[in-house]
Amino acid sequence: MRQPTLARIALMCALILSATLMAATAAITFAQDPDPAQAPVPARVALVHAAPFATGPATVSVFLNDILVDSSFNFGDTIGYLNVAPGTYRVRIFAGSFSSLPTGETPAIDVPGVTLEANTDYTVAAIGGANGYPLELLPLVDRTPTTSLPGANQGQVRVVHAAPFAPAIADTAVDVVPDAGGPALLTNFRYRDNSPFVTLPSGVAIDLQVRLSGTTTVAIDLPPVSLSPGQRLTVFAIGDNAGGGGNQPVQPLVLPAPLQTERAQVRLVHAAPFASGDATATVTLNGAVVKNNLTFGRITPYSAVPAGAYAVEIFAGSAATGTPAFSGAIVLQPGVNYTAVAIGKATPTYPVNVLLLTDDPTPPAEARLRAVHAAPFAPTVPQNRVDIVTDSGTTVVADLDYASVTPYLDLPSGTPFNLRVVPEIAPGNSIILPTITFSSGQVVTAIAVGDLVNQTPTVLFLDDRSVTRQLFLPFIAR
Repeated sequence: MRQPTLARIALMCALILSATLMAATAAITFAQDPDPAQAPVPARVALVHAAPFATGPATVSVFLNDILVDSSFNFGDTIGYLNVAPGTYRVRIFAGSFSSLPTGETPAIDVPGVTLEANTDYTVAAIGGANGYPLELLPLVDRTPTTSLPGANQGQVRVVHAAPFAPAIADTAVDVVPDAGGPALLTNFRYRDNSPFVTLPSGVAIDLQVRLSGTTTVAIDLPPVSLSPGQRLTVFAIGDNAGGGGNQPVQPLVLPAPLQTERAQVRLVHAAPFASGDATATVTLNGAVVKNNLTFGRITPYSAVPAGAYAVEIFAGSAATGTPAFSGAIVLQPGVNYTAVAIGKATPTYPVNVLLLTDDPTPPAEARLRAVHAAPFAPTVPQNRVDIVTDSGTTVVADLDYASVTPYLDLPSGTPFNLRVVPEIAPGNSIILPTITFSSGQVVTAIAVGDLVNQTPTVLFLDDRSVTRQLFLPFIAR
């Protein structure tokens, strides 16, 4: 029973050490981006949740082929342009939140043949699900290689009717008119209709109303918009409630169409004890090496990566040769910070895998801590399981397994805080943790790593608000 005891201590220490114990480490940077002239031109696709099939958030999970794009995509949410390799994709959308492709669940939307051309921009909206209209995808082409883009003193606007607020399609018709009066810009505009991009002068306020067709009844009073030079906007009408009942109120949704792809921020953590010593690994994204000397326990700083879908491979050694220890795919959304943690021992019980964590760098009211269990110490996975409780007996985290991640825990700063770890296979062996005091504004991710065979158990600390930091602490058996 010696190994489980040591590893529980490793997990315990990952929770009791604050960022005040962190020590700065030397920066490890990604390799240079590949030459853009040599890279294939991707397609770009933006996503919109405009399907009012339920009240509340109407959460769905979106999968592109078998790749999870978003597990908490709520009504009215949008995802900016993602770079995607040209080709034909299967898009599946499931009602509810799923962290991986669910088995035994029927997708709410399943479209097997969505073709994305190179150097072309698309917006794909999920629509329907109310007033008898089916849930479906509405694909829109935003830009092709021959599209005329706005000039230096111009912008462009497109309008999409995605609001199924009446059972009869004719009764969804609206007119788009200026607030100040004058001729309508669009008339008899019905559900599923979409206009072309209209070029307008930039710097001039645009104030419009959406009225039920042929009447003065206002369905949506759009806020004034002034286009920036070169800006392209799509204005969606969404919702199914145009005056009572329904699931979602009729409202506008504005989606920018930037000409440049936004970027995500990504850092890498090597927590896979597949070998002794350095256990050097090489990481590739879409076949391009981004890191070829990542040693066990090391953390890269954040690097900017174009938002998009990526094939990820991890190779043992300092080159991308031979059979990869891991092959998979991830989606990086624009404007989001990620931590990609390599875990596992390259064994059937603990295969090499990647935990993709979404980081939250926003300042907390006091302090936040997130724990990651990446220490494959036991013969079987269930032997790692623990509960984390307060000294008063309140459960903070239940059933924390290997390869599991806690949510961010809000903790008081400037006040002594106590936790204890309760092993589920031996609850009588609870470990009371020393009192800890967090500093105001700290956001910390603590990762327990090591397997007691190839690598000594250690704790890696990451500062989710600033530069990457880490601390190695060997653990002593008691």
